[in-house]
Amino acid sequence: MAEIDAKTVMKLRAETDAGMMDCKKALTETNGNYDKAKELLKSKHLAKADKVAGKEATVGCIGSFVQGGKYGALVELACNTDFVAANAEFQELLKELAIGVVAFNPKYASKDQIPADLVAEERKKYENDVKGKPPQIAEKILEGKLDKNLYAVNCLLSMPFPKEDVFKGTYGDLVKAKIAKLGENIVLRRFVRMELGK
Repeated sequence: MAEIDAKTVMKLRAETDAGMMDCKKALTETNGNYDKAKELLKSKHLAKADKVAGKEATVGCIGSFVQGGKYGALVELACNTDFVAANAEFQELLKELAIGVVAFNPKYASKDQIPADLVAEERKKYENDVKGKPPQIAEKILEGKLDKNLYAVNCLLSMPFPKEDVFKGTYGDLVKAKIAKLGENIVLRRFVRMELGK
């Protein structure tokens, strides 16, 4: 049995946003293997997030971010209760999403908001790349190309979160991590980006 030191637990907590006891338990379960513990926590977070994702999010907040008086964004982030809407972590997430809207100028919040004809048009571009491949492999290749060239460029939740020292993954992964931590469904409903004079 590997000895679990406090520094490793703290590092894992910082990278996964999981609780201290969850991090220690994951490290114990994986016999001190840091990478396996991280994967274990990630899968538990996703399972927990998926569990509450079906709950209707009818409460929330509108947050904003203005950069230098020239660029700004309003973001509507929904959750299940006023308690979570007032939570500091929820408010921080709201701010990070607003900063992302200002910085990356996405067209959509999530990939399900992209018009179907635009997705079909993008798929057509890659049909030659998958000719002759088995259907399951062809579909995976197409989804990968759509993720990289359409979703990650146009949808905020599919874009990589830029502060890797804070969180590694996409904005969508960050939202899921907060869902798991706060125990409520969190939904990015919409946003508006403004630019001075436009």
